[in-house]
Amino acid sequence: MPPNSSTHDKTNLRLAGHNGLFIALGGGAARGLAHLGILKVLEEEKIPIAGICGTSMGSIVGACYALHPDSDAVIRDFRNHINSSHFVHVRFAYLRKVRRQKDDSKGKKTTLRQRLSEGLMLGRSYITGAIISYEEYLNEIASLVPNRTFKNTKMPFFATGLDLTNTREVVFDAGFLRSAVMASAAIPGVFPPVCSGKTIYVDGGWMNRIPVNPLLAFGARKVLAVDVSDDPAPDINTRRGSSLLSEANKAAQIRLAELQCERAQAIWRPPVQGLHWADFSQLEQAVSIGEAYARERIDQIKQLMDEEESKPEQLNRWQRFLIKLARLPQPKVLEKPVTFDVRPIWDVGPAEET
Repeated sequence: MPPNSSTHDKTNLRLAGHNGLFIALGGGAARGLAHLGILKVLEEEKIPIAGICGTSMGSIVGACYALHPDSDAVIRDFRNHINSSHFVHVRFAYLRKVRRQKDDSKGKKTTLRQRLSEGLMLGRSYITGAIISYEEYLNEIASLVPNRTFKNTKMPFFATGLDLTNTREVVFDAGFLRSAVMASAAIPGVFPPVCSGKTIYVDGGWMNRIPVNPLLAFGARKVLAVDVSDDPAPDINTRRGSSLLSEANKAAQIRLAELQCERAQAIWRPPVQGLHWADFSQLEQAVSIGEAYARERIDQIKQLMDEEESKPEQLNRWQRFLIKLARLPQPKVLEKPVTFDVRPIWDVGPAEET
């Protein structure tokens, strides 16, 4: 286990005394821009946001909002970034083009040009470890996430990552926000892995696509899970082993995400399937989708926030007796082990320097 790392202790209910709605923001690359629209509606409807746990794109949006809980300002920052010279338009445009060619060629014979385009992209990933260089990735994140620490956030914030070195799910709760976000959003093969000391991190969504469990383990009572991933219909070719392996892996990931979300008090899945994961120029469309979806379901959250435990003076004698009985010492039962580590993250660098 890396230094300063600890397996989470369930008695550490640091969020138990916080009232309001906790939000688990999932990964989905550019589709995660829909998170911004959802936050905007929650803010406009005066839903108190008590804390955020994010993974991948959810960690980027979550960190920005936790530092400055103003959805309009955060959306403006994302818009300025996407239109800036920092944004690697060419690379992302290339990713979109290759994917679009692949989608258009389904059921057709693939042309040599299409094969070369996809081969060049995959070749760069195989040779260098990522399509986007470490310097480009650092500039991307630095343009959005300022050089602050977790102590600077206006609300509790956590980011999740995958520790490849020790094969552990990790929850970052201290240190540099920018480092945590880089570790949380490092999609294998697209963005480079991030190294802290001797530990290598990649995208937390590979272990936990929507990080509900960390919030619940820390004592959060009302959790909204937001899933912005894309689960396309199966495309099965029984004569190709690669197709069967891909679809089997996809099915396992979908089921795992369902299990990880089932304890959330509310689960939202905005319809982002029509958005390309690498098309960040679709900011306005993604925000609009998130807004429309949230407005249709905001009453669900209002009802959740209105639910209160009955006050003692409103209880009859029998109800008070049952509460007293429940507070008596109970036989100990074995709890399921917590499967994530909690740790800070400070300075990071490219993995090849280890």
